[in-house]
Amino acid sequence: MQEEGYSIKPVKKRIFTFFDIFAIWLGAGISIAEFWAGALLTPALPLLHAILVIIIGHIIGNLIMALVAIPGCETGLPTMVLARAAMGIKGSVLPSSLNYIQLIGWTAIMLIVGARAMDAVFGGYYHAWIAILGIIVTAWAFVTPSIWKKLEKISAILLLLLSIWLTYVTINRFSMEELFNYEASGDISVMLALDLVIAMPLSWTPLVADYARFGKEKRAAFWATFTGYFISSSLFYFIGSLTNAAIGEADPIGIIASYGIGIPAMLIIVFSTATTTFLDVYSAAITFKNIRPGSNARLQIVFVGVAGILLAMLLPMEKYESFLLLIGGAFVSLTAILIADYFVVKRGYDAEEFFVERGKYWYSRGYNHGAILSWFVGFIFYILLASEGLLGYSIPVFSEIGKAGSSIPTFILVFLLYYILAKITELNAR
Repeated sequence: MQEEGYSIKPVKKRIFTFFDIFAIWLGAGISIAEFWAGALLTPALPLLHAILVIIIGHIIGNLIMALVAIPGCETGLPTMVLARAAMGIKGSVLPSSLNYIQLIGWTAIMLIVGARAMDAVFGGYYHAWIAILGIIVTAWAFVTPSIWKKLEKISAILLLLLSIWLTYVTINRFSMEELFNYEASGDISVMLALDLVIAMPLSWTPLVADYARFGKEKRAAFWATFTGYFISSSLFYFIGSLTNAAIGEADPIGIIASYGIGIPAMLIIVFSTATTTFLDVYSAAITFKNIRPGSNARLQIVFVGVAGILLAMLLPMEKYESFLLLIGGAFVSLTAILIADYFVVKRGYDAEEFFVERGKYWYSRGYNHGAILSWFVGFIFYILLASEGLLGYSIPVFSEIGKAGSSIPTFILVFLLYYILAKITELNAR
């Protein structure tokens, strides 16, 4: 029998306090990906507008993200198993398969970004850095949740101190008066910028319950997820926006190299890569167990880590980043379904029933066709809205709507569609 941390059955021994979960999500938000995303907002928008968009977008996105922590903590189940309640026990395998693919892909991308940053700061040994960072990340995911508690607390405190110092260095390098008064290019609208911010916390929702399930109390799990990611992700968005507005450099690697800050930069890169990417590796392994329950999670962690390292070494990031961003649309839809099912349809979650064939969550041969239809419609809708920005193809009507973003319109559509179909099914059952 596997340890609770490597099983998809309900967690019985709850060991995570508020600060344990807070530290996990604080570490997740201190990432070069956030740095890069923040740089997209300026100089397209005035800096003050960019800051307001960062704050408002993170409030909205983090609220949605953190809501998933509540059923996760209540049931002790990971996110992809929670999806069984709405999608059906077999139906949950569909989003789980996509999640498994995207998490391996994002593992590779984060290793590439981390290795490029190390290469920019110290020069040379790019492939060696991929291997070193990959081994650190895999080892971090391999150890038990009780050890995460210690690692995440130490790294969270260190990363927060380094991030505050990096913010101070950034602010002191530039004239704030000039930065707040430059002429914005207007390349993106405020609404599209808001969508770009909201999309980041939404991208984490398939992983939230994987860690909230170890929480001792639902309210603490919710607020720890919300505040941890809000603080760090908002801060790194701000640093990215500020530096791009100041020196016109959207590439975080170039920005880090231009600082010439050596050892502190190395610590930020190594720890931020570890605290962000270990979530991808561990959750990929847990997701795979929802697809094949008899699999060994620790062997999967090793497999995902090695696969991420090999992908990072062999394939250029640009070849599959857009593909992964498009896959992300599947999880905007899934999040809408999970939240609607738990908070609005209110089925009442029974943790043991998630594993019973022909039980409460069996529906029609293991599939809830209404949920699957809602998920599929939302996924296609998201791709149609995002096609011009990600793939360069303009689609009449959809591309116009997509100029205001794709995440929130998709979330609203799927939420309403799933709710309506669930109510129709409920009425027919009477």
